[in-house]
Amino acid sequence: GIGGKQMRKKHHIFFIANISLLLIAIILGLVFQGSISDCGISHLSNIKDVEDSHIVLNYAWNENDEGGLTLTSFGSDVDLYGVASAEIIAVVAPTGNIIQTEGSIGQEFTVKEIIKGDASLSVGNTAYVYQYFGFQEVDGHIEFMNTLNLMNPENDYLIFMDSSPLNAYQNEPAFILKSEFFGYIKTDHTDTLTLEGNYRDYNFSDLANYEFFSTSESVTKTLNYIRSELLKKFK
Repeated sequence: GIGGKQMRKKHHIFFIANISLLLIAIILGLVFQGSISDCGISHLSNIKDVEDSHIVLNYAWNENDEGGLTLTSFGSDVDLYGVASAEIIAVVAPTGNIIQTEGSIGQEFTVKEIIKGDASLSVGNTAYVYQYFGFQEVDGHIEFMNTLNLMNPENDYLIFMDSSPLNAYQNEPAFILKSEFFGYIKTDHTDTLTLEGNYRDYNFSDLANYEFFSTSESVTKTLNYIRSELLKKFK
């Protein structure tokens, strides 16, 4: 109905605003990278650097999110749950290198296959994909702020992203993750398990095999189902 249309329109505007905010976060983050008040965050340059630190999850999806994270809340399989409009769909191998800034995290990848793309990227290229947050210092320790885990260098991923509007002005193209839920999916998808008990009790580096963090069975089930559906469409 009309309500739905307006919602979608609002959602779309919000998303565009979101992208510009993310760009600002990335630019400011890169400019101020040196000034991160820091207990080791600005020194994180590879996913291996986090293995020695005790890092707590800041959040995991839980029963309070169940109403908002249902199959229907992600649109439908027609718009591929929000990723159909991604400018670039590819299979990539993460290198494990990361760039952590004040407001965003970038993950480096090498392109193995382009499913849908533009001139900015071809097979064999290496580039960074950015999303909000990442690691942050909270009261003297490091927390991981996202519910979507980082890509694990031992896996290949199907990835959905847009080109950064700044690519015209820089030598190294950068990309922006299309979805905080399904931005990248392991190509050898196995269902992610639900975290037991209190998610604050886990150490981030023990969770490499989890694609996302959830303590709710129903959210876990929904996210696993959509991930496997998207893989089927593109593999």
